[in-house]
Amino acid sequence: MALQLKPGGEIDAYCTSCRTDKVHRIIALVGNTPKKVECLSCKGHHLYRATQAQKDAAAAHKRASKGDTSPAKPTARATRAGALIRAKAEDLAVTWEKAITGKPFEQFKPYRLDRTFSKGELLRHAKFGEGVVTTILDAHKCEVLFKEGMKTLAQALQLTS
Repeated sequence: MALQLKPGGEIDAYCTSCRTDKVHRIIALVGNTPKKVECLSCKGHHLYRATQAQKDAAAAHKRASKGDTSPAKPTARATRAGALIRAKAEDLAVTWEKAITGKPFEQFKPYRLDRTFSKGELLRHAKFGEGVVTTILDAHKCEVLFKEGMKTLAQALQLTS
């Protein structure tokens, strides 16, 4: 059963002023389709525009009716963000490789909680492998770059037995 809309009723729509999905009051209908709406947040009047969720649902329905089960294409913003993340990960991998390559086994200090490390020092962690200290955050924390990425590790802790 389709929802019966009427002027003065409320509907979710994309607000062109707020640039986000908001609740709107229906000003004009053509048949059972809203044509003009008023944003209840900014009080702006504009033509009705479906919310992003409504657009995604319509696209999924259209793909399903055609027998296409692949997900929707990513937006340009999502593609750019993914590219930036991949580029940063590649930069970190190159930095790690430059710091580690060609260094003898003896230069890597075994990681222990009670040891103190300095920037640029090489260490070997039981779980993460070989790494290089990139930042000393405070007296008890340092950031270490491993092959799989940055990790924050504890240092200089007093261990009691």
